[in-house]
Amino acid sequence: MRIVWCMIVLALSPIPRYANAQKKVPEWKRKRIALKECYVEEEFRLFYALEGESALPPSQRTDADKDGVPDKIQNIARQLVVARRLYVEVFKLRHPFDSPRYKDRAKFFDVHVALMPIDPGGAKYGSAGDGIVNYRRPTDPDGGCEVLTIDISKDLSCGNLTPAHELFHQFQNGYSLFKNSWYTEGTARWAEYALRKGTGKAGRLPTTEAERKALYKLKYEASGFWNALAEATDKRGIFRVPKDLGEIRYIGTRQRVIQDLRLHGIAFIKALFEELDATDDKVSKEEGLDPLNWKEARQRAPENNDLIWAAVLNACRRSREKSPQLRKFIRQFSPPK
Repeated sequence: MRIVWCMIVLALSPIPRYANAQKKVPEWKRKRIALKECYVEEEFRLFYALEGESALPPSQRTDADKDGVPDKIQNIARQLVVARRLYVEVFKLRHPFDSPRYKDRAKFFDVHVALMPIDPGGAKYGSAGDGIVNYRRPTDPDGGCEVLTIDISKDLSCGNLTPAHELFHQFQNGYSLFKNSWYTEGTARWAEYALRKGTGKAGRLPTTEAERKALYKLKYEASGFWNALAEATDKRGIFRVPKDLGEIRYIGTRQRVIQDLRLHGIAFIKALFEELDATDDKVSKEEGLDPLNWKEARQRAPENNDLIWAAVLNACRRSREKSPQLRKFIRQFSPPK
């Protein structure tokens, strides 16, 4: 496990030039670059602050292992590394950095632990950006470094699964350009149960066109649909992990990062990602779009919903022999021959 601490050192002579350059940097970048503290674990660079509006409060600077880095920061990094190992080593998902969209470009996930704006619907604890960014931080090599962005609230409590949730979005982004919320948020909520006790609560599968279309309006609440499909494709819902991975605990507590080994539908979600990967390639070809970069509005467009639904049915067909419930679901929504 590679761990690095970053220190920012500026010589006196370049400061005016650097200050002038900073004036040209957009605000969304400048706020992230202003996080002066840095901790690196594997492909995750965590930036945080001990001063200013995003400063960790004294109560969140506990350092149980006395290594100079707050346990909070190390525990976020620990969850991210464990989640990435689960997604790649156990679920067999393709790492985003190995996808055509990001391969040979993105070098790190830059994780900003900072004050986050309040969502209209309540508190906001994290977000993930799908675009490659070069922050050109003072500590970066000449020319900067291309990265993917994850933002985490500085007020996050230990064990909150927002980091693993946001990382799962990056895996989604590595497979597909579709970003309709019933799919992205629903399946990311499913993924949280890889680290949480128990399995996600299964909802009711749609049985009518009206129920299917109502599903498209949901966000996190769509997890019930994905949990139901996951359970239909995988009744047993048990996975195995390497012993060392299962034993990893948060610093300053005896809590394991992976709470149990129960989760339905791992193979189904992998199949879904593969179907979506093929689907957006087809759309790009038919519509003359860049297959690696659609405009944000096109990624979230309502016309994607039926395309995602078709990919769902194709993914279900891979497991239909295992489940009468699944065969019935497929028949209900397959066009007549």
